[in-house]
Parts: sequence; C-alpha cells; structure tokens
Amino acid sequence: MLLAAGAVVALTTTAASAVGSPLTHTSTQPTAVSAAVAPTAQREASAPLSRAAVLGVGRAVHPVVDTGIYSGPGLSTPRIGTAWAGDNVAAICQTQDSNGKRMVLGIERPGRNGIQWANTAGYLWDDDIREYTGDLPGCAGYGRSVHPVVDTGLYSAPGLSTPRIGTAWAGDDVAGVCKITDSNGKRMVLGIERPGRNGIQWANTAGYVWDGDIREYTGDLQDCGLS
Repeated sequence: MLLAAGAVVALTTTAASAVGSPLTHTSTQPTAVSAAVAPTAQREASAPLSRAAVLGVGRAVHPVVDTGIYSGPGLSTPRIGTAWAGDNVAAICQTQDSNGKRMVLGIERPGRNGIQWANTAGYLWDDDIREYTGDLPGCAGYGRSVHPVVDTGLYSAPGLSTPRIGTAWAGDDVAGVCKITDSNGKRMVLGIERPGRNGIQWANTAGYVWDGDIREYTGDLQDCGLS
C-alpha cells in the first residue's frame, strides 16, 4: 500500500493467530491516520522526500521486490509504508513472528516524492531482502530504555507532520534506538513501544517519538542517519 497524498490509513489487525504475529496484544479497534503529503507538510518534515539519508544506524540492505513496511513485527500488523526494490534500507535488528519468519526493523532511506517520507521506519519480511540478516542483533534487547512523560504519538517518519501510526503511553518502556533532528530543530527518537495495549496496539510497535515527551536525555543515542 503506497501512502498517496490525501490517503487515510486504517490501522486494523487480524486475529493473533493470523500469519506473522508474534504478539500477545492484538488490535481490533481501527485508528484513522492521515497520510497527506501536501507541500506545506513536506516543508515541515524532517527529511525531504527527494533525498535519502545515507549514514547512521544499521547496515544497508536491499529489497528484491517492492515490499511492505509494518508497524509491528508481523505481517498481520498495520502496513504503514513500502520499501521499494533496490532501495537502500538500514537494517537495525531482527525478530521472529509466531510462525518463525524473520522480520527486520529497518529504515527505508529514500522514500518517494508525494508518496512516502524519507526515513520511514518499520518492520520488513526478511524473505524480501537480498542480503543475509541472521547476524543482526535481536530487537528484544536492542536500544536503551526511555519513558514518555505523557501519552505521545508514534510517527512513521522523523517529523510531526508525518503519519501518526501509534501511541507511546506515559511511563511505558520504550526502547530508544536512535535520534534524528527534524527541519524545525526538534529531536525525534526512533523507538520501540514495548508493551502495546490489548485491543488497541500491537506490542513492539516501532515509530518516531518527539524527544520533548521523553523523560530521559536522548542526545547520546546514535544517529539514525544524515539526510
């Protein structure tokens, strides 16, 4: 599913027994997310769509086909973007779904003008990646624990104008993966919201969180990438 201008993405999931879900928290309540990429939003976002971040966290891998980017580590979780065949994707860590399929947390570097923001982050199915990823670190132990001070948004890309794909709840354990600065000088942290919520959001949903809503200092996290 490409995030075309003006599109609205319904974040719904199937039963926990569906293919690809390792999670104990299932989502049955749809949440509407605006994915508009109007010119104003493009100016406000952290990474211009026409430029790719080429340095930073992870190592470069490449999809062999156009493949989905998912908010959680399973093919039954909401698809929030696309990693296009041959694109540079920063592979960060790996996990397995309930069917033993490897999922890779990655950052789709280039994006597409008018369709998807640069540096969109989420989980990809390993079978659609050219390179071997079995030696990546495990996502379960990856990152540093930080805690939101309020219920705050998880965004698909590093900017508050990008699609909101979930929530990091006040006091929850969030794994801080890396940091990046948006075009307004705001620090965004790529994080993994560990617990999720039954019937609302999958455990281990990944997205960018505004640093201003995080209790701990995050300036010493590694960089997500330079655009």
